[in-house]
Parts: sequence; C-alpha cells; structure tokens
Amino acid sequence: MKLSLVYRSVASLLGLAALLIHGPAQAQAPGWPERPIRLIVPFVAGGGADVTARLIASKLQDQLGQQIIVLNRPGGNTLIGAQELQRAPADGYTLMWSMDQTFVLNPSLYSRLPYDPQKDFTPIALAISSPIAVIAGTGPDSIGSVQELVSRAKADPGQLNIGSAAILAQIAHEEVNRGAGIETTRVPYKGSAEVAQATVAGDVDVAFDGMAPYVPFIETGRAKLLAVTSARRFSGLPDVPTLAESGFDGFDFTVWFGVVGPAGLPDEVVQRTAEAVKWAVHQPDVVEKLLTFGFEPAADTTPQALAKRIEDDSARYAPVIKRLGFKLD
Repeated sequence: MKLSLVYRSVASLLGLAALLIHGPAQAQAPGWPERPIRLIVPFVAGGGADVTARLIASKLQDQLGQQIIVLNRPGGNTLIGAQELQRAPADGYTLMWSMDQTFVLNPSLYSRLPYDPQKDFTPIALAISSPIAVIAGTGPDSIGSVQELVSRAKADPGQLNIGSAAILAQIAHEEVNRGAGIETTRVPYKGSAEVAQATVAGDVDVAFDGMAPYVPFIETGRAKLLAVTSARRFSGLPDVPTLAESGFDGFDFTVWFGVVGPAGLPDEVVQRTAEAVKWAVHQPDVVEKLLTFGFEPAADTTPQALAKRIEDDSARYAPVIKRLGFKLD
C-alpha cells in the first residue's frame, strides 16, 4: 500500500475519533484573547517546523476567535526566538511554537544559555511528535534491515557511512552504535534535504533523519524505511518496525513540538490555549497533513505532559550529549 493511502486511512480513523471525543469548536468565553496573537516560530519559513506551526495556527484561530500571526525568528538553534519570547509580556499575546531543541538539548549543547529553560517560560501544550527514522537507499548493495546494518558494521568496522543532520538524529545514531557494539562513520549534514539526496544517491549507506523528506523517494522506490526510533510503531507507517523490535530494547527517540509562553502566563490563557491545541491537532485534515510530514498528535497534550516531557528528556539526553562531547559553542 502506498504511504499516501496509509496516511489517509489513518487520518480518517483518527479524525472520526477526534470528533467523537472532542466535539465541535466551543463558544468563546469573554476576555482573552481580545486582539491578534503572535506565534513565534524560531525556524526559517517553509521548513517542517514552520509548515506544522502554520497548520496548527490556522486551527487555533478557529478556536480562539483571533488571528494568529506567525513570526519566523530563525537562528542560534532557536536561541533568537526563545529570547524574544523571554522578553515578551506575560499577557498571552506572544507565544512560541517550539521543540525539544530549546528546552532539552540547548542546555547541554551550550556552556551558557541566555535564558533559563525552567524559569523563563510557561509550558502550555505538547502538540505533535515524530520518530527519527532509519532509512536506506535501494541500490544494488543497499542495506535491507537494521539487522543487516549491524552485521555489516561488525564485519567492517568504521566502513559504513551514516548520514544525519539534527542533533537528536546524531544522538540516536551514536546510541545504536553503542547498543550494538559497532563502529560506523557519522557524516553530518546541514539539513535533511541534503541527507535525503545523499541517501538516494548512495553517498551514505544509511540515514538517521526525519521522515518527511523521504516520502517522495519511498513512493518511487528510491528509498526504504528500515525502522523508526519511537517506542511504538508510527501510525502512518504501521508496517515499519521499531528499533526496539529490531533488538534495541527500550530504544525511544522522538522529536516533539509544542506551544509555550513567557513565565507567569495566566492560568486562563494556559488552559484555553491547551484546549485549543488539543482540538486542533485532532482535526481530520490536520491529522492527514501531519502524517505526510511524519508527525502525529501527541498522546497527552496537557501543560503537565509538556512539562514532564521536558524534565524527562533533559535527564535522559544530558548525559548522552556529555558522553559524546557534542557542543555548539
């Protein structure tokens, strides 16, 4: 079955469940918001983070009854956008679409941060998540499974080239090396588009990356997914095994995006926004589009879930980053 058909089938089922669970949009309560809301996106326009932000923002407008103005503030691995949010009034009219990079990875990657990830922000909603994928090309000597990747790496230590761009993807790759007791060569790229091109061209043997750039190549038979790094199978690709199923017990690396505000945000703003995000990510058209980007709605979208995810991921990734010696300053 083609990926696009799988995506549409899953989206339809999730959309029906969303309507049954959440019901139609609720009537607006008096008070906040009374004017447009600025949503900072600390990434360039047109990328995956920006596209998903605008998708969710369009639905938040329906729920909150005010325009959501998306402001791209790329640079510094989300530092620029985070500082703008940090300086914003805690009135609910400036929020940010952010990911684990800001709150989980940056504290370990930078010796000094211009913000305190625990004190300077208010968690509002965990919105969407995506596993890192293990992807290979389809050339005559291509790798066909994670087990083959491990066996070939053991036979020729250091000879397999593994492409990756995002820090979390690089961490996942190094953890596979460690877990399997193998040595492979990490080939870093600036972005996923470059990794995808290198994979289908055979310049790297395997990629650890997000799924979205590879969907066209998978559809045309130029790339194949070997596994996903999440604890459970990705709903848009139910036939693709997890790394845990491939022999890596407890392996779970997923990228997430959520909505945050400055410190001291009123409870009313937090709760109303969290409810709006929950409704938005479960709408049928949103679910279908998210699946094509390699994302799915978070199982728990509450402020508490986002706060706990930040805490848990920070505790888990910090020692790994330290052991690998990754630094950005």
